[in-house]
Amino acid sequence: MSEKSASLIPVLIASSLKPAKDTRAWGKLGLSLRESGHFSLIFMGFSQIRLKNSEDEKFYRSLSNTNSRWGRISSQAIFLKTLLRTRPKILICCTYEYLPIASFFKRILGYKLVYDVQENYIKNLDLNPRLSPAKKRKISRLIRGMEQMKGIDLFLLAELCYTEEMPDKTPFLILENKYAGEIKSVSPFKFSLKEGYCFLISGTLTPAFGTLEAIDWFKEILNEFPKSILKIIGHCTLPSFRISLQKACENTPQIQLKASSFPIPNELIITEYSEIDFAVLPYQNRNAIKDKMPTKLFESAALGVPVLISRNPKWLDFLGTFSGGFPIDFFDPQHACQQFRAALHREYFTQSPDDSILWKSQHTDFVLAIKNLNPIK
Repeated sequence: MSEKSASLIPVLIASSLKPAKDTRAWGKLGLSLRESGHFSLIFMGFSQIRLKNSEDEKFYRSLSNTNSRWGRISSQAIFLKTLLRTRPKILICCTYEYLPIASFFKRILGYKLVYDVQENYIKNLDLNPRLSPAKKRKISRLIRGMEQMKGIDLFLLAELCYTEEMPDKTPFLILENKYAGEIKSVSPFKFSLKEGYCFLISGTLTPAFGTLEAIDWFKEILNEFPKSILKIIGHCTLPSFRISLQKACENTPQIQLKASSFPIPNELIITEYSEIDFAVLPYQNRNAIKDKMPTKLFESAALGVPVLISRNPKWLDFLGTFSGGFPIDFFDPQHACQQFRAALHREYFTQSPDDSILWKSQHTDFVLAIKNLNPIK
């Protein structure tokens, strides 16, 4: 161990079901702490393969199969073992599942405890069609109990709306899922009329995110724009829904479906943006979704790609400042071509988005908040 690394403050950023190189935990939280030069970083998360360590960055696997119930249970023991082995001065939990162990051992190991609230997990239960009302109530009580563990020094809130939805989570710092890169310079442009356009649906694929409705919408678009292509690439956690997507795409070669049972590296999705005309965000108007800011909004804005998005005042206000998208009713396939023609007549990126859409706009506040935790030296 070098003299430099010995002087750095060890930080463990841990999750169970998120990838060890998760876009937020590793690519954003880790990036900011790494750039500050004050911390050595330890990451724990899902991985199918062993990840290489470096001098100031080490990785531990929480589990290798996200669908294994035994794996979910054994990851608790792995987390405790990792905690005792690494003895961090700051622990950032990116999942409520680790909070009971984290809370108990905080008194023994003396670290500061941070909870990165990436979702309103209780609200999200309404998005899972497999859960009965009784099971939702049971899981809700379990989540609430874990999230109310004592000893949490700081809550990181991934959405502004969480301050109202979860007012008990204090003290807090809002860290939205903004784009961890730079803004691509794009001049104002309109689309020329052609026989086909390329669309992308990416990220998590669930019924509530409107993927099936978007497929029906796209099939109508093919009637007037037969050379169009729809790329669907993302993580599909429900096997039954993956089958539904496959059936919906049958006999339509213009649809390229890649629905993975494992998380897809974000860099692969970002690469797709360079080959598309529109990003498609067909979210349903559900309580668990409507007040949030999808990560793909920030990504599309920074990469200069217009979005076709479900009508939502918050999202349209965000896009309106630089003409970054157009509202589409994906539940009205009968008028799909009419709405899309209107989108083609719009001028996009009449202004450049400002740096507020970037992760670096939150970098200083985050690093300062972690430093101010005053870890034991």
